[in-house]
Amino acid sequence: MPTKKRIQKLFVAGLLVWLPMVITVWMLLWMLRLVDSIFIALVAALERFVSPLNGFSQWVHSSFPGFGVAVLGLMILLTGLLVSNIVGAWWLRQWDKMLVHIPVFRSIYSSVKQVSDTLFSGGGKAFSKALLVQYPRPGSWTVAFLTG
Repeated sequence: MPTKKRIQKLFVAGLLVWLPMVITVWMLLWMLRLVDSIFIALVAALERFVSPLNGFSQWVHSSFPGFGVAVLGLMILLTGLLVSNIVGAWWLRQWDKMLVHIPVFRSIYSSVKQVSDTLFSGGGKAFSKALLVQYPRPGSWTVAFLTG
């Protein structure tokens, strides 16, 4: 019969497998819905001014569900193209400077940016080990990652 400590380790190991996957799928679905709704709203607004487009937003929405995937992929690709040159990198630095001055946004943005920079760094190993540490007080355990 497994001990309590062994069950805790197995639970944390399972959590470390499922949590990133679930968060990734959730974020992608959220982004897909967001891009779809923005795209449909933009096309619907355009329909008001360009009469040949009447009904186009409904046709795209019903004929191509998930059209936002292509739009999102193109948007990410174009963003990568923009920031991979000197001018785009300068704009990105300015954007980061602006965002870190917004009080509540700063803590979330800087944390997510730090994790994503670590994960997508070209150095090879982003995290070498997952650890359990007692934080913020003794007896309270938190998952931590050992970085290179």
